[in-house]
Amino acid sequence: MFALALFLVGTVPAHNPLTVRVDPRHHEVILTFGPVDVPRQQPSGQPHHHGGEAAGHDVPLMSFDWPVDCWANGFRLTIVDRLGGKLSNRLVHHLNVIHLGRRQLVEPVFERTFAIGQETGKVVLPPSIGVRLERGSPLAVHLAWENMSDADLEDVTLELAIHYLPANTVPAPREIHPVPLDVAFTPGGSNSFDLPPGASVFGREFRFPISGRVLGLGAHLHDYARSIRLEDVESGKVLGILHTRADSTGRVQGIERIIYGAYGEGLRIRKERTYRVVAEYDNPTGQVIPLGGMAIMGAIFMPDNPREWPALDRSSPGLQADMAMLERRATSVAHVH
Repeated sequence: MFALALFLVGTVPAHNPLTVRVDPRHHEVILTFGPVDVPRQQPSGQPHHHGGEAAGHDVPLMSFDWPVDCWANGFRLTIVDRLGGKLSNRLVHHLNVIHLGRRQLVEPVFERTFAIGQETGKVVLPPSIGVRLERGSPLAVHLAWENMSDADLEDVTLELAIHYLPANTVPAPREIHPVPLDVAFTPGGSNSFDLPPGASVFGREFRFPISGRVLGLGAHLHDYARSIRLEDVESGKVLGILHTRADSTGRVQGIERIIYGAYGEGLRIRKERTYRVVAEYDNPTGQVIPLGGMAIMGAIFMPDNPREWPALDRSSPGLQADMAMLERRATSVAHVH
């Protein structure tokens, strides 16, 4: 085991609030966190702004071994109170399931295998595609709450059910991976940026180390965002644009998705070609909002040859920074049923 796993194993608390259960009948791995108390984020009546690391109440990282050999192809998130009443999924600012044994495609850090934001709904992929997960793979959950209500919440339970296809599924699904294209990502640091008053544009260029196809696009943006788009730098062509849906105050309520295809079709991505992600914001407050912006485009990527996927380089500065950040948040190894 490498350093992060050893750190996690060495810090097991007396009570671990994360449990992992396999439901073979419905082909689900169910992660349950809680019950826990979720304090309110700020006093009622103050204007709501996201703010980088302060945007949510971080829960210490929780690690576990993935329990089945399979292809993961969907998930649903449910949050309930002590009586079993359903609570809004907007209580979760973000939830990431991190693969501690696999690299992200365009960044030298651990893969964020599942990424859920406030605007993320239930995800169901067709049975022709899936994310390959081997039994025993080292994973970890990073969760940040955002309780913007008028009161503290007690005995809250979160359940993430991940649907899977067994490893012996015939025909075998095509392998896909989530690829976040983050405008402000820094390994080990914040990916938020200051939001100036009025209209503003933020962008970053990316080069894919392998060729493949994008089958779908989604995004995570903060309040006052208008849109995010993917461009081919060489041709200048816009390959996909996602607009936000906001309320009267500018708070983002949802973001469009694009599905290009799941049966060999999709948006062609060429190795070492340059692509750009551009996010547009319009801040009406007349003030700079420190760390108020974030812009992540999430791609469902199907590599032409999965064996070309870049390997983890544990000596790289990027991975070392990512590992240090995760170690600061480390807490435990989950109990599996």
